[in-house]
Amino acid sequence: MVGRTIPALAVIAVGALFLAACQPTVDVSRASTTVRTGLALAPPDTPVLPLGRDGRPIRPSAIEGSKVFLKAQCIVCHGPEGLGNGPAAANLKSPGKDLLTDFLLLIGIRAKGEQLPSHPANFHNVVQMRLNSPFSMYETVTRGRPHTAMPSFGPRPAYGAATFGVRLTDEERWHVIFFEWAFSTTPAEVARGKQIYETRAMDVSGRMLTCAACHGTDGDGRGHEGLALSAKLWNWARGQGPGIFTDVNLMAQRKPSELFQAVMDGHGEMPSYRGKLTDDEVWAVVNYAWTFVYQYPAK
Repeated sequence: MVGRTIPALAVIAVGALFLAACQPTVDVSRASTTVRTGLALAPPDTPVLPLGRDGRPIRPSAIEGSKVFLKAQCIVCHGPEGLGNGPAAANLKSPGKDLLTDFLLLIGIRAKGEQLPSHPANFHNVVQMRLNSPFSMYETVTRGRPHTAMPSFGPRPAYGAATFGVRLTDEERWHVIFFEWAFSTTPAEVARGKQIYETRAMDVSGRMLTCAACHGTDGDGRGHEGLALSAKLWNWARGQGPGIFTDVNLMAQRKPSELFQAVMDGHGEMPSYRGKLTDDEVWAVVNYAWTFVYQYPAK
């Protein structure tokens, strides 16, 4: 058996060498050197927000959202000021339906689960809001919150979510969540954040720079230092990504706590401001940065 294996291996080895010798050669002596100049930028990401008539993502408005808040009767549970103290709030219960009750229903057994208290969100709870993101709130409004009293206002409710008579368009859902988002700050704090962002100069590598010097007065990264950064950072050249506060895809999916951490500890070209700004000052700047994405009522 061994005697047959050795000739077979020899034939395979010779065949492999023959095939390798027949591979075409590639002449790289005249290869273009244009690759040294860099590749073209990829097209912008598909926006998570719906497009307006101009073909650009809509700019959510807390003002328009206040109208939707009334239309969808959100005040019944969340209250007119978003404190979670609407007239129905104290008596809200979960539907008493879960995976077990649904499984039993498949085999013909109708069972009722325990109805637990279901508390509406308080949008003034800054701890809760700082650990949230606009997109997660949008998902809740769109699909509902399973096994609670929070219904779906979109076309496809999540499994276990209740439905409601009012259906909201995609645009209306974005408006209303930013109306709710605005409760997590105040006009005074936004004004304070703007003042720090535009005028508070910090020593960064021997230069006195403001936030606006890099991020731009419009939050688009087009400050006088931002132009230099765009030559080094592909995402800034593209007008998207960390540090570009007008990038709705980034900001809609970002938590305030993440921005706070980036300012405190630095990130990439972003220096650390720990010890240079107080916690309250950083939170004011973070809340102001979000107003580049949506229409804040008092801005």
